[in-house]
Amino acid sequence: MKKVIETASHGQIDVFISEDIPRGNEWRSSIEHHLRTAQSLFLLYGAPYEDWSWCFYEAGYFAAAKPAATDRRIFCLIRPNVNPPGPLSHLQMLTSKDQLIRELIGIFERNAIDVDANELRGLVGKLDSGLFGEIREFDGYPRVHFVATDAELAHGQIPPAAQFTGDDNVLGDLFTIQAQSVPWCKVQKLANTETGRQNFVYKWLEETAQILLAARENEFIAPQAVLIGRGGRRYRTLLHRARVQGDGDYRCEFLAIEEVGGPLTGLSSKLLSLLTAIRMGYRFRSEIIQKFSADALSSDERERRIQQIPRVIEDLTVESRTRGNISTEDFLAAFDDVESEKMSRLLDDWPILEREMYKSLGLSTDGKTVIRPGLVGSDVQRYRTIIKAMRLLNIEFLSRSCARVAQMMKLSEQQLTDNAKALEDAIKALTGSDVETVA
Repeated sequence: MKKVIETASHGQIDVFISEDIPRGNEWRSSIEHHLRTAQSLFLLYGAPYEDWSWCFYEAGYFAAAKPAATDRRIFCLIRPNVNPPGPLSHLQMLTSKDQLIRELIGIFERNAIDVDANELRGLVGKLDSGLFGEIREFDGYPRVHFVATDAELAHGQIPPAAQFTGDDNVLGDLFTIQAQSVPWCKVQKLANTETGRQNFVYKWLEETAQILLAARENEFIAPQAVLIGRGGRRYRTLLHRARVQGDGDYRCEFLAIEEVGGPLTGLSSKLLSLLTAIRMGYRFRSEIIQKFSADALSSDERERRIQQIPRVIEDLTVESRTRGNISTEDFLAAFDDVESEKMSRLLDDWPILEREMYKSLGLSTDGKTVIRPGLVGSDVQRYRTIIKAMRLLNIEFLSRSCARVAQMMKLSEQQLTDNAKALEDAIKALTGSDVETVA
């Protein structure tokens, strides 16, 4: 909306929104100054169930600042299927793009600004569904809210006192903590337990911290981590809303989306092992080989790799066990004798590379104890050689595994032709039975 007005007026009208206030400035005095000096106030009224108290306060402050002025107006944009908010019900509501365009043209004319009506209509048209379309929600998904003081988040870390709030059953399902409010530090404590590691709480918490801090800078990170909650149920938490409120709190809303996970059913043990091995192979490529490539390493980057690589390897290992689909015997049995021997050799190479990786990081053979400084001197070249070897192993592993799955599932051209014909006949039968004859 801000961009539309500024573009259509060729920068001759200044539009202020509270997000324009530099962080650290006195926000209340800045907002009140603009409310006193502005000619028009636009309230974009969305979902009625949101907390609009601060917006209504601003609208009241704007109206009371110069009550006798006839050239100051409040414009309330509202969706056609939403009732006007009580405190502003005396105003004329704008419920369509055409009404909005007329009012904007009126503002431009009062300020002696030439406007291209066609350009304005095109600009406003892009906002039509967002401003006046039907509100659509993720029906049925439980919600979890995150609340922290925005000033504390400015340091780039999540404060221990930050809170997850929501229905106690929802928090119980996610964190196995039956309460309506759970502090960040308590989830951290859970993450450091054996149960927390098995349920990926540590990985989820680390990713959620990145998502929260990125959202504060208007950036979106797609969630990857799956949180295994109470009863083995698997959840992915999707950021739905994030905003800094007028009281200085930073508040986010997450949807707790239950995922279908765990072992697949209805397939042979050989195919299950192959499919899970392929999934984990791609995960390994993404989360180890590509993420920690053998480029130049600063001191901070060295420390980060020493800390993160063992944890990522452990996470992948735990996930493979959790899925319950990987059996070395079933996996090798999926190949013929020649291919099975080649895959067995690749599997034998992995413990060597894992041991040498930990050695280059200055860690014990299990990756859990620091025994000397890592990634310095000759260990840098050792690390680069290991990453190269892992990449080669991963390429061969995935290539042979994918080829074997294709062979197991491939049909002959005649079978595919017959299948396509049968599918076409089925579609025709279904669509034909639904056709009504109207006289």
